Amino acid sequence: MVNPNFPVPDRIPGQLITNRTNLRHLRDHMSNLCGLNGLKRFPGSQPVSFTKTSLKLLETEDFWVCEKSDGVRVMVMVVVLPTPHGPVQEVYFFNRKDEFYRINNVIFPHHENFNRFLKDTIIDGELVIDVDPKTLQHQLRFLAFDCIVWEGENLMKKPLINRYGRLKEWVIKPMNKLLEIQPRLIERMPFDVRLKSMELAYGIDKVLNQDLPKLTHGNDGLIFTSATSPYSIGTDPKILKWKPPSENSIDFRLELRFPPLLNDQNEPDFYQKPLFVLMMNCGRDGDQYFDMLEMSDEEWLERKRRREQLDNRVVEVVWDFDRLTWKIMRFRDDKRDGNYKDVVFSIIESIKAGVEADELIKSSQKIRQAWKTRAESNLKNLDNSSTKQQSNERMNSQNVRRAPTKYFSPNQSRSTNSTKTKQNCNNQEFNNGDKRLSSEKVVKIKIVGGDPRRTKRRLREKYISMNDISELVSSLKRL
Repeated sequence: MVNPNFPVPDRIPGQLITNRTNLRHLRDHMSNLCGLNGLKRFPGSQPVSFTKTSLKLLETEDFWVCEKSDGVRVMVMVVVLPTPHGPVQEVYFFNRKDEFYRINNVIFPHHENFNRFLKDTIIDGELVIDVDPKTLQHQLRFLAFDCIVWEGENLMKKPLINRYGRLKEWVIKPMNKLLEIQPRLIERMPFDVRLKSMELAYGIDKVLNQDLPKLTHGNDGLIFTSATSPYSIGTDPKILKWKPPSENSIDFRLELRFPPLLNDQNEPDFYQKPLFVLMMNCGRDGDQYFDMLEMSDEEWLERKRRREQLDNRVVEVVWDFDRLTWKIMRFRDDKRDGNYKDVVFSIIESIKAGVEADELIKSSQKIRQAWKTRAESNLKNLDNSSTKQQSNERMNSQNVRRAPTKYFSPNQSRSTNSTKTKQNCNNQEFNNGDKRLSSEKVVKIKIVGGDPRRTKRRLREKYISMNDISELVSSLKRL
């Protein structure tokens, strides 16, 4: 699945922030926006490996699927700083190594007014290199697939369907519109910005057989993400990474252990071929021995000739079923640590009991039927809720007409005449703080428990949600 013919970015564009004070401010600001309570860690979510049990999960929840690009995972942080000459927008990349890079000539406008800047926003995505099939020209591109903070609002508790909508409508579309108005800005941008395409989970066949062959960058499998779950920092069981079992890979830290000198057992002999040890990330317990990596004499001599640094690097390896050993795919210099031990065991389970592409495509019909059943159930529940709401509104309307006398003005005398009482209820006004409201309005306030203007707005929102029924019905017909 991984296409070696496509290059992978070997560096992150921009100026690396090395000033400790500036770096601390950026890390603190990112931590505050993400609600990390001062913890300075990469807030990105990480997938778990796809297994046969994952097929059942796709049938019980609404998932989206997209291609897993072979690139570098990064996040974008957009901030606005006050200056004597007015506000200035600054854009930064930050990665899993806690590095920040200042990006120039990239502008994110505010969706309501292009004269304003988007601020305090964090976008999740990955850097890839697209290759033009005709000219073979390379284009660095940032593929955005999530938005966890927008304008200072933390979106992590919202479902993906809401976060993706915010990203599409209020981040990517305004940027594209600005570039249409001012195309000269495109020439100055160090990379292109695109929204990553998503499909419903049962569109697996389309993604595998139509979308992947058209890609102009490397691919590393598929990603399934729950459309209804919140954003989780760290490993998220609702994000599933699928690869053919034979292509599942694991990241370890590589250690080289050289044999001792013949005349001095305390000194290593760097002229000899070392042992290649794969060290597994065990968190607070440090890295621990996992297995040995085999490397042929020819490969070792070639890497040695190139003076290639091997020791203490994170290496991505796959299991060679023919040689029954691990082999190197590539080095992951974008990562500081290898996969955590739980992830390692999960990937190994996926290698042993993984799901092939044809089995995945075959399951799409069950996934589609389960999705349709949930949609019909949600539509029925929405219809019942709307009926109950209308009934409550009729009861409230009747209660408004039966205004109790205890809400009359203190200046109004009580009358035993029902006609006179009704007339006073409709006409008498009284002072309530700084406002003079009719007694009819006061009754409404008492019943709904708030400002009538807010009440009307809430009712309008409810009517809008009921009108969405027709849209849901249309979507069912399109399934």
